Amino acid sequence: MPTDPRGLPLVEVTRTYQFSAAHRMHNPAFSDAENARLYGRCNNPTGHGHTYRLAVTVRGPVSPDTGWVMPGEALDALVRQQVLTRFDRANLDQLLSPADGVTSTTEVLAGLLWRLLEGPLAGALLWRLRIEETSSNFFEINRLLLQRAAVPPDRPGPKAGRQKASRP
Repeated sequence: MPTDPRGLPLVEVTRTYQFSAAHRMHNPAFSDAENARLYGRCNNPTGHGHTYRLAVTVRGPVSPDTGWVMPGEALDALVRQQVLTRFDRANLDQLLSPADGVTSTTEVLAGLLWRLLEGPLAGALLWRLRIEETSSNFFEINRLLLQRAAVPPDRPGPKAGRQKASRP
């Protein structure tokens, strides 16, 4: 079992949440025809919605006093304050800024939620965030990938270019 420098066991704790939100995938830099080609039915002018399932995983040492990494109620309160009260029954297009990303994809939403949750966590480390958009589409950010991304890759990535988004 992994331990921290004091010899306390390190454990990952995951709690799940749910919120519903609407959005329209549309990049204002593209023509209507290009947006329709790229985003298909997700570019519907009236938008569409999802009931998102959010799994938040924290990692930390198990407290020798409580036996917890962190109290579940504390994580619930943080997620409620930073995510649920802002995003449940909301239009994502009105909450995301151009600095977050070009349009309201779940990839962009995942990055924003990571930033909202990472700073206020006390006593534990945000380790993984998973958002399920549908039963067959989920998006995940984890600390190890972020740490690896900070190191330049040995080989170049795929060729740049626009591809049609695939969403059910």
